[in-house]
Amino acid sequence: MDENNINRTIRMIDAMNHGASLDEMLRQSQPLKTLPSLILPRLGDMSYDTLGVLAGCSRANIYKMMSGRSHPEKDMLLRIAFVLHMDVEETQQLLKSAHRSALSSGIPRDICIIYGLMNKLSLSEMDLVLKRKDMQPLWPEFD
Repeated sequence: MDENNINRTIRMIDAMNHGASLDEMLRQSQPLKTLPSLILPRLGDMSYDTLGVLAGCSRANIYKMMSGRSHPEKDMLLRIAFVLHMDVEETQQLLKSAHRSALSSGIPRDICIIYGLMNKLSLSEMDLVLKRKDMQPLWPEFD
């Protein structure tokens, strides 16, 4: 058994010891979904251009992400999650699919972001919360 499998097994046992259910563990073991398969169903009538504007990224970056030629940074994915009104589980899957770290209950900024997702805050409302807590906003130019 290689080291990655051992580490995954240890994390799974730890999660189960902390209350994770069998169904949750099985769901987490499923193959990664693609970014387009997570984003497209949420777009509705929104164009890639509009998504880019609302999430603060260029049209080219959206097209690269949707074609699999790039994996955006975590904050970009979080902005997309807020723009598309994703819940915590959908956002975690989005991050995982882009090979980014999941939101963690051990990181104060992540706790704030989880709070924002659970309370269906807009991106601007989320950045206000982060700013009030003296944390880096999701939108880099946020004042």
